[in-house]
Amino acid sequence: MNTSLRKIILIGISFSLFGFQCEKNLTGPILKGKLAVNGICSNITITLLEGELEQNQFENRWTDPVTGVTHQKAFRLANPCQFPSHISEGDEFYFRVSTRVDNNCATCQAFYPTPQTALAIQVE
Repeated sequence: MNTSLRKIILIGISFSLFGFQCEKNLTGPILKGKLAVNGICSNITITLLEGELEQNQFENRWTDPVTGVTHQKAFRLANPCQFPSHISEGDEFYFRVSTRVDNNCATCQAFYPTPQTALAIQVE
């Protein structure tokens, strides 16, 4: 087998493996959520609107101590660096649970209250 053919086969195998790895990051069905609170410095609270999550993946009731508003089925976004910037507070969107938490982006250190339960997601 010549060197060029070996390189092509190796590149093809590499792309297949990388593509398969990305798919393994997502688990479960497509869910519907809402950006409930877009707090300062990527302190994001999301509420589950449609679909099922395990009980330990959200808080049944969480009250924002700043506004006094109570949110149902709320969780803190564990991977704000992957959250699309075009989604605004109040917007609804579809997502899947993700095992990938890549927070290699610049965020400030200011704090805004969020639920204690955190979940990484990927917006569809």
